[in-house]
Amino acid sequence: MSASRWPCTTLGPVPPTRPHDREQSSHTRPRRDRRQALIDAAIELIAEGASADTSAAAISRKAGVAHGLLFYYFGDKQGLVAAALADVLSKLADAQGPRPEESTTRARLEGFVRRHIEFLRDHRVLYVRVVRDAELGEAGVESALRHARAEGERQVGVLAGLPEPLPPLLSAAVSGWTGFLDRTADAFFDSPGLDLDELVALIVDAFEAVVDSARARSEREL
Repeated sequence: MSASRWPCTTLGPVPPTRPHDREQSSHTRPRRDRRQALIDAAIELIAEGASADTSAAAISRKAGVAHGLLFYYFGDKQGLVAAALADVLSKLADAQGPRPEESTTRARLEGFVRRHIEFLRDHRVLYVRVVRDAELGEAGVESALRHARAEGERQVGVLAGLPEPLPPLLSAAVSGWTGFLDRTADAFFDSPGLDLDELVALIVDAFEAVVDSARARSEREL
């Protein structure tokens, strides 16, 4: 039998990983990766529900980084919670964007609303614990929410072809409608019998009505 073309190596038993080795591997991870690992770990643990351990030590352990890095990057656990929420809300903004097949304003608005509700559904536990119930504290959360609301209002304004910046009355109308969108989404989650297609159509009808009313009133004031 001919000898193998590959060099032969003798494999001994694999030594167990020591805590010091794990600590070294966390230090060699790029800074951006370590920060994001903490954010990802916080999101995962928060999403597990109230029974999950969301202490700073547990989050650091799940992220596989040194405990002190949490405080280095975020100041404290509340800073990390706010950063985790901002990360999720940034993904929400990306998810709400229009699709190529949505060729009309109505279709783009319905797509925006549907994806908004579906995203909240997929991140329901985090939304309830961090946003609605403020279970993990309020520090930094309100700032992230204000930024996300402003971005959502800007997105829907662009989809509807509204002027930028929005005139004051129209801005108030769109801002109020975004609150209606989230409250209606809550009703959908709490009422399994509601049809999503009907709800999406209702929410877009409300948007068109409130925008038309704001436009008409603005024109009368000119």
